[in-house]
Amino acid sequence: MNILTDSIRRDGEYAGLLGAVLKTFDRETKLPVVASGLCSGASDALCTALIEDVREARGGVTLMVCSEEKEAVAMRNLLTSFGLKCGFFIARDLTFYNITASHEYEHERLNVLYGILSGEFDVVVTTPDAALGYTVPEQVLRDNSMRIDYNKLLNLDETVKKLVDAGYSRVDRVDCAGQFAVRGGILDIFPPYGRYVDMDGNEKNSVAPLRIELFGDDIDRMGLFEVDSQRITDHIDYAELPPARELIITSEGREKLKKAIASHLKKSDDSRAREEMELELSALDDGTEINFADKYISLIYPERVSLLDYLGENNLVIIRGTAAVNERLKTAEWTLHRQIEELMEGGTISPKYAD
Repeated sequence: MNILTDSIRRDGEYAGLLGAVLKTFDRETKLPVVASGLCSGASDALCTALIEDVREARGGVTLMVCSEEKEAVAMRNLLTSFGLKCGFFIARDLTFYNITASHEYEHERLNVLYGILSGEFDVVVTTPDAALGYTVPEQVLRDNSMRIDYNKLLNLDETVKKLVDAGYSRVDRVDCAGQFAVRGGILDIFPPYGRYVDMDGNEKNSVAPLRIELFGDDIDRMGLFEVDSQRITDHIDYAELPPARELIITSEGREKLKKAIASHLKKSDDSRAREEMELELSALDDGTEINFADKYISLIYPERVSLLDYLGENNLVIIRGTAAVNERLKTAEWTLHRQIEELMEGGTISPKYAD
């Protein structure tokens, strides 16, 4: 407890608000509850107290929706300072063309989704466009996550295939998240975020590379290491590693993409559009990273899943500033529609895949 949240709890109106929220969970028809007239400090304390009290009464993850990233980051920092486990689900920078792009935001999003499935968070803070944007379905995320146990056998060839399928890039030496390297019987994996347990049973969850030294299929040594010195710092008993990409493209998925692009290419008489699609087909044939995959997200994931699907129907949702959040959503929708129009006018995608 904290002096600020304790002060809010002593207010009779807060008790009424909390009671109304808890009753709403049990009603078949759920209606929103509105709280207004608070200054920013009181609003922050109220939100914190509400998250803590609902968690104690019902459990589960609270979703907090803010109108701006700056506000969301500030709320994450505040809630963390109150002792709550808080994640920030940031909106993706969608890449529609075959250009190299940073995957930093993508990795942050995967960490939050994986953390929700692992029961790691009390609250997730986001913006409305991030909450409603398409993302990886839960089962695909689970299927492409890996657990590696020190006391269990590990087949190197099978593990390499799993890493490639999960979106990891093979390099000579890992230096950033989303990569892996093989040198003889040594396998280095640098996940976007790893959940590690050391030999004493202590959790060491962090963004850190993992080294696995093999003798045949036996794990001789496994530990976290420093990229610069290559020195192992912590010996690990088991590790849980999420995929490296939000869009997991299987071999079957590649064939679907090739078929869709080739079909549209045949109908196009625009030289620039044809050139772009030919480059996309070449990347698919070469087996290299698909940098334009966001353009075909509705083909890769027909399920149309968003962050909300990870939370279920009975989680607390707090919207901070309904009017501002609604305005942010309208602006994001307009921007996305403009991007879709540009793609359609450019002739590089069929209308049925432009959702």
